[in-house]
Amino acid sequence: MSFVRWLFLLPCLLTAACVTTSEVTRAPTLEEKCDSGSAWACETWAKQLQVDGRTEEADRAFGLACAMGSTSACLTQGKDRLARGDLDGAEPPLRKVYDEDSEEAALALADIQDARGDVAGAARFRYEALAIDKSTTEFALGWRVPFDGGVGLAMDVNVQPMGLKARRLTLGANVGVDAKRVSLNATVGYQHFVTNWFAPYGRALVGPYLDNSRSRRAPINLGAELGMKFFAGPLGHLGTGFGTSLDGSTYYFLEAGLDWVLTLAVLAHL
Repeated sequence: MSFVRWLFLLPCLLTAACVTTSEVTRAPTLEEKCDSGSAWACETWAKQLQVDGRTEEADRAFGLACAMGSTSACLTQGKDRLARGDLDGAEPPLRKVYDEDSEEAALALADIQDARGDVAGAARFRYEALAIDKSTTEFALGWRVPFDGGVGLAMDVNVQPMGLKARRLTLGANVGVDAKRVSLNATVGYQHFVTNWFAPYGRALVGPYLDNSRSRRAPINLGAELGMKFFAGPLGHLGTGFGTSLDGSTYYFLEAGLDWVLTLAVLAHL
């Protein structure tokens, strides 16, 4: 008799077990993950809320993701608020991304200044936007062809911080080597950003020669270069142009510059 009773109870027990297991293994929702501190979940949830037309809730979710360090969420929140005309609300998240060297944030802040009637402030942000995402320090290796024969090389360290007219002024060190001369130079230059990827530039070079050629007319090198750079955002640039120096040499050069962090990463894998 007890065996028959267990047969009748078995389906009920199995059903209860399945329900209990289902409750234990239920995947948390994006909202729950967001509340648990996931920036990705907050941002993804915010995008879903936008699709559903729940603007205020989406703004709150983007704000949570922004506070957790998601610059893309800060940018989206700022641009959405700007589109709704909330200038004061749009500025803080955009400023946060701007501080991370974002061209898009700089242009959005320029739009805010335009909307406030601050023409000079808008112009400053647009001026900075062209160069804001470029590398502050980069290493460059160049191929140099002197007009008096032979082939040479050049290696540069360029420093171009935003504080020096938004990366327009550059400082650095240069080593030039060819068949007739070896020089170590300090450099100073100016690059004019026509677009965010193209900048003509000029620079002066001065420093001692490291070889012992007696035929040289001056003990130090004094030279100048004119060229153009093609930038790949923060990664680096390709450059080409012409140079000349006090000893009469004139040369064509082609160089590739790479952000210093990427340069060290490449060297570490060689």
